[in-house]
Amino acid sequence: MRGMLRAGLLVLLLPGVWLAGCGGEPPDPASDEEGTALRVADALGEEDVEGFRRAEEPRAFEFPRDHGPHPGFRNEWWYLTGNLEGPDGGRHGFHITFFRVALAPELEGDPAFHGSSWATPRLWMAHAAILDVEGDWHASEERFARDAAGLAGASEPVGRVWLEDWALTGLAGDTWDLQFTVDGRELELELKPERAPVLQGEAGLSQKGPEPGNASYYYSVPRIAARGTLRDADGAERALSGQAWLDREWSSGALAEGQIGWNWFALQFDDGTDLMYYQLRRDDGTPHELSKGRWMPADARDHELRPEHVELEPLRHARMPSGNRYPVVWAMTVTPPDGSAPRRFRVEAVREFQEMDTVIPYWEGAVDIRDREGELLGRGFVELTGYEREDEE
Repeated sequence: MRGMLRAGLLVLLLPGVWLAGCGGEPPDPASDEEGTALRVADALGEEDVEGFRRAEEPRAFEFPRDHGPHPGFRNEWWYLTGNLEGPDGGRHGFHITFFRVALAPELEGDPAFHGSSWATPRLWMAHAAILDVEGDWHASEERFARDAAGLAGASEPVGRVWLEDWALTGLAGDTWDLQFTVDGRELELELKPERAPVLQGEAGLSQKGPEPGNASYYYSVPRIAARGTLRDADGAERALSGQAWLDREWSSGALAEGQIGWNWFALQFDDGTDLMYYQLRRDDGTPHELSKGRWMPADARDHELRPEHVELEPLRHARMPSGNRYPVVWAMTVTPPDGSAPRRFRVEAVREFQEMDTVIPYWEGAVDIRDREGELLGRGFVELTGYEREDEE
């Protein structure tokens, strides 16, 4: 779910993206040409999807092939988040998303686009952030590029995904490598998946709206051992290790009318249980009935979560420098469909100010999972979209 925002924004901002790939600037994020505020729902609706492949029924997944690209769909994304620590216990977080958008369905297979190194049927955008909790430092960056002249792309059938010098490589093997730089700090990580890919929704078909095609193909690798080095701009290095999470989705239109955004949770408990849940929100802020997720115990069968299995209550909000106001502490109760006892806990941002400084801002941040007494139960990441300045206290 998390990468859908970024993929949809590429469609919304195609003219600006094209210019950015040529050295131009993206458009003003505050409004469209009529002065109306841009929203996630505008980017992820069903407009401009005719001729593209749609996610309409379950499909057979094949790994590692499905770590690679899926031509014919309008949007696709590779999304990694992680919580890391240094030898002294210093806490860090990171996330990076590579996502591509097809300009038009007829260009996907047009041989004319193979005759020039600059012609491109696709555009790319990438978002990245690094968090230093003890240093009270969080920085983010976004980049745009053509799928041409080696600037960006995803190798087929599977291998690497890159945008300039930001790259996720080795996807055909058992160990992956990630490298990117934000605000002069370079993060290099070796990633080793510790769980097999988990299909979300119905056998990997994640339905977001009531109509056929209001869906994506969606899987997660929810537990990935990460270790590597963070280099500061002055050359100082810190060894880091921890856990990462990969989400993969591809689609052509997803959100339905009346859906404005979501609250997305990717949680890794210390007992080995993993939890993904996205709560879709309506225009009036109420949860949508197609919200869903997955309960993934360490040594038992995983189960789909629906709204009747999950209670969410925001406990504290924070207003960002952008003016947007987000919930940063949640009470969460999960009643697993396997009949096990309900799990009650809090999800708390480790730093309130983790809003992404991107064309359309959204909150993406590292969180702790704690019980009612404050004991640490695990860690994770949360994404919050569709929150706007007019949201009141």
